[in-house]
Amino acid sequence: MAEVWAAVGVVASIVQLVDFSTRVVSRLDEFCSVAKEIPKSFRHVKTELPLLATTLEQLKSAIDATSEANGSNKALLAVITGCNEQVAQLDAILEKTLPKASDSLRTKGMKAIASLHHDAKVESITTALQNYIGILTFYYAAASSTLQPLTDAKLCKIRQWLSAPDPSTNYQKALKLRQADTGLWFLESKEYTRWKTAATSPLWLYGIPGCGKTVLSSTVLHNVLEHCQGDPGKVTAYFFFDFNDAQKQNHEMMVRSLLCQLLQQSIRIPASLDTLFSSSENGQRQPSAHALLETLRSMIHELPQVYIVLDALDECAQRVELMETLEMIAE
Repeated sequence: MAEVWAAVGVVASIVQLVDFSTRVVSRLDEFCSVAKEIPKSFRHVKTELPLLATTLEQLKSAIDATSEANGSNKALLAVITGCNEQVAQLDAILEKTLPKASDSLRTKGMKAIASLHHDAKVESITTALQNYIGILTFYYAAASSTLQPLTDAKLCKIRQWLSAPDPSTNYQKALKLRQADTGLWFLESKEYTRWKTAATSPLWLYGIPGCGKTVLSSTVLHNVLEHCQGDPGKVTAYFFFDFNDAQKQNHEMMVRSLLCQLLQQSIRIPASLDTLFSSSENGQRQPSAHALLETLRSMIHELPQVYIVLDALDECAQRVELMETLEMIAE
């Protein structure tokens, strides 16, 4: 029942935001009819707001059409709230700077000059709206997707082609060694909370061999997996390097494993990976390490939020290549 109410809340918020953005566009149209031209910084907004409204309408239709519970509603509400705040800021700027038909020539001139001082803010709002539209488009695709990852033949073929080692065996082994409440001190720390909530936020844990880093990594991973559960916009990929497994000492195998995990959690085969697979003669030959890394970069950008957990970096045989890969991910 709670999920049903959440869906209703999302739909209601969408309707309100569509109405709000439509009114802002009308205000821009009114200004254009008065001044014959709108300030340069507002032109992109006039393009983005109708796109936002269209995306929201598509998302509403997809939510209305599905009868399944969707754990992404809470995340969607946050995105819609963020959109609403940006549109509200834009509306306030328009109220101050865009002249009306009833304004005197002097007032119109003063407002035109004042609008120039808001260029940077308007551009910032436009960028934020573009990001939100990207996220909403992702959720629309998730809500309307019919892909069945476990049965899609091409998906299975790509997974076989990647030939990635399975890090879940290391994860399960570490979980068995973990005692109840182990690592709670870390999960409750400010550093971990910041890493979990901030964008592009790397966090490095270090310690002497045998101090329990792998068990702590399993604690972190378990917490993150629970955090992402039910929300297609939040995904987790991980890798455990391992002295006892040659495949898990190779940084390229780590990249392949991360690609495979992101693929498994995607609502459809990502365009970047599909292109790489096709350019490799549909799996008849293997791609370069650089091509794999670039594809990983693209796949990360295609998702709203990605958590990556890596353990035992000192057990990787190619330290230089690994550090270059970590720098790319951190960017």
